[in-house]
Amino acid sequence: MLSLKSLQCFVTLVKTKSFTRTAEQLHLTQPTISKILQQLEEQLQAQLLVKPDHGRKRQIELTEIGERIYQHALELLQAEQNIFFEIENYQQLKTGTLKLGVPPLGSQLLTTALFDYHQQLPDIELSFLEVGSRGIEQALLNNELDVGVLLQPFDEQIFNSIELCNYPLMVLLRRDAAWATRKKINLEELQHQSFLMFPENFSLNSIILDACKQHGFYPTIACRTSQWHLLADMVLQRMGIALLPQYYTDMLDPTLFAAVPLEKPNIQWHLVMAWKKNLPVSPAVQAWLSIVRQHFQHIKP
Repeated sequence: MLSLKSLQCFVTLVKTKSFTRTAEQLHLTQPTISKILQQLEEQLQAQLLVKPDHGRKRQIELTEIGERIYQHALELLQAEQNIFFEIENYQQLKTGTLKLGVPPLGSQLLTTALFDYHQQLPDIELSFLEVGSRGIEQALLNNELDVGVLLQPFDEQIFNSIELCNYPLMVLLRRDAAWATRKKINLEELQHQSFLMFPENFSLNSIILDACKQHGFYPTIACRTSQWHLLADMVLQRMGIALLPQYYTDMLDPTLFAAVPLEKPNIQWHLVMAWKKNLPVSPAVQAWLSIVRQHFQHIKP
């Protein structure tokens, strides 16, 4: 197998046209340069330099095949330089991709953090997988993502995580609804209501349905959507009730909506930024996790 050292010696010799200058540049002796060149020719089974006439000092002149090998050697040495240049850029965050799983319900939490990340590292490409928490967890397990937002509970033996938020689910009603003035609502009281739910692949959807099952009923589902504001609009149109995290109900107009705490059970919307424990963390991911910690440091683990 050809060594890059021998190719570097050969290329330097052709460029300098001098054994003396080649030896000086490579910090080797002239006999060593001659030996390396001889070994290269033997390995290639080809004469690279024109042999000098008898009694004349050896000239640095390429043979026909020597010229072709010289061009290939330049390309190989450039490829080696490109590899180290790529590694340097990767380590210094001048190149790379951050593959991030973001659920539709929860993406708004990350807006400011993503903006700061892009401002600090504009050369890092952001690639999003926008699916529910279940899909994100599977993509993380398949090594298709670097990091992703997961909903508790998840397997803490597999994933590291940073807390993002922990909000209770609220029963979203019209302000003029009979229960709008209640201090709390138990889940079993809702069994005869029409539910406006999230898609089936949403982890929060499964948590709500499991809670209903534990309380002896399966809810009547009027509609499913991943858009929380559309759920709110349908509540306003008297299509049913919705269970939304307080993070979102706090954004709604209190003159139009009432949000009553859900109890028995109390269901939490508990999100984390997660990544697999057994995978190396790239510089781009390390930088993202650092920004996430800064933005969500008020969350207690």
